[in-house]
Amino acid sequence: QLHVCKVMANQMDLVCRLYEVEAIKFGRFTLKSGIESPVYVDLRVIVSYPKLLAEVSELLWLTAVSNGCKFQAVCGVPYTALPMATCMSVYHGVPMLMRRKEVKTYGTKRSIEGRVREGDECLVIEDVVTSGGSVLETVRALREVGVAANRAVVLLNREQGGRENLEREGVVLFSALTLSSVMECLLEKGLVSSDDRQRVMDFISSHSSVPVPPTAVAMDTTHMSFQHRSEVTGSGCQLSKSLLSLMDSKKTNLALSADVTSSSQLLELADSVGPHICLLKTHIDILSDFSLDTALQLKGLAEKHSFVIMDDRKYADIGNTVQLQYKRPDAHMIEGWAELVTCHALPGEGVVRGLMGVAPSGSGCVLVCEMSSKGALTSEEYTKSAVEMAEQNDCFVVGLVCRHHLSDFPHIIHMTPGVSLTKRGDSVGQQYLTPEEAVLENGSDLIIVGRGIYEAKDPVASAEQYRGRAYDAYLSRITSMDK
Repeated sequence: QLHVCKVMANQMDLVCRLYEVEAIKFGRFTLKSGIESPVYVDLRVIVSYPKLLAEVSELLWLTAVSNGCKFQAVCGVPYTALPMATCMSVYHGVPMLMRRKEVKTYGTKRSIEGRVREGDECLVIEDVVTSGGSVLETVRALREVGVAANRAVVLLNREQGGRENLEREGVVLFSALTLSSVMECLLEKGLVSSDDRQRVMDFISSHSSVPVPPTAVAMDTTHMSFQHRSEVTGSGCQLSKSLLSLMDSKKTNLALSADVTSSSQLLELADSVGPHICLLKTHIDILSDFSLDTALQLKGLAEKHSFVIMDDRKYADIGNTVQLQYKRPDAHMIEGWAELVTCHALPGEGVVRGLMGVAPSGSGCVLVCEMSSKGALTSEEYTKSAVEMAEQNDCFVVGLVCRHHLSDFPHIIHMTPGVSLTKRGDSVGQQYLTPEEAVLENGSDLIIVGRGIYEAKDPVASAEQYRGRAYDAYLSRITSMDK
């Protein structure tokens, strides 16, 4: 019979043991987030010290139950927390689930192994939390299969925003130790100097809000089908998943930019061209007669013809201001009919966070990274920063307005404006690409066409021509091995 090792009465001794086996190190270390830290906690080593592993696992268990956690299963964040979760499962007779970090493309293709019972509460186990990103990946995988994952327990909280990031996702984090308490313990035992402690405390103070890193995994998306990308996109990116699936099933990667000035023109165009597009881009603020009835009819046409609506509002202010702009009673009631809005990255991440805080569930935004007008000031540095912003907010940012392929994260949909079958430019600086240049050569996913359709003698025939050429270019790209 296995002996259940009781947690040491004095946690100070446990901290000292971790220091002795070099699970806690001091120096200069680059963390997963890219931040340079004066301290590094690596608990992978404890698998070679069975008694210590048992003590750590029991401390995690007691931390959870003493805080009133009720659960029917445990799941360790891969890989370091897996042996801890195993010990908790074996010692206390609670079922364990196991998340695959790399989902196989054959066999069952499961992301969660074990007996999954929908509705069960699963306690997520982690060794160290910085931003909480790794915990969130496991939480999302569990929730995707119907398991409730609303609580997590960690041995060491680095006090760098992880608890707060998890709370925003509906996850309560309980920690056995904090980095501050560990430093106090080591100082008291004479294992670190007061200068060492101060360096770590200064580090915590200056890095107290580390954002969650991207959860998506970069892939060769230029050769992936829309449906495959939809399948590998996480459940947190539901709008991206839906749009990619729609593009595949409807066999269209065409967006109509309906830059017309009356409601009757907009509705007539949306109804006639709707069967050929996946997305309708509006500039609703140029309509001279917008009304609630216009919005309701437009929403009805989107449902009738299966397309997504994006209002090209281009929000470009601090978070609080864009929230006020979005929610204004007389601001065209965007939240009621447009799933997507566009915004500039110029104000920084606050513009995305602001919109995320007020937009209804199922909504998202598209960041403007590059523009099709001559002399645009979207520099290479700006574009790079905008892409990073999109990848770090993948639960809300659906895509990029751009001229080139900029991200290999499968949920990021590249949308290219300024596409024409024949024209190369106009008198006010617009620069055009052909569908083949945009999709096949530059790696875009979706073309945005305006005047080439709504000014055509036969808008429906023109839309079908653009759709056919853009989709054929996409098919050629995903079947070609040459980039």
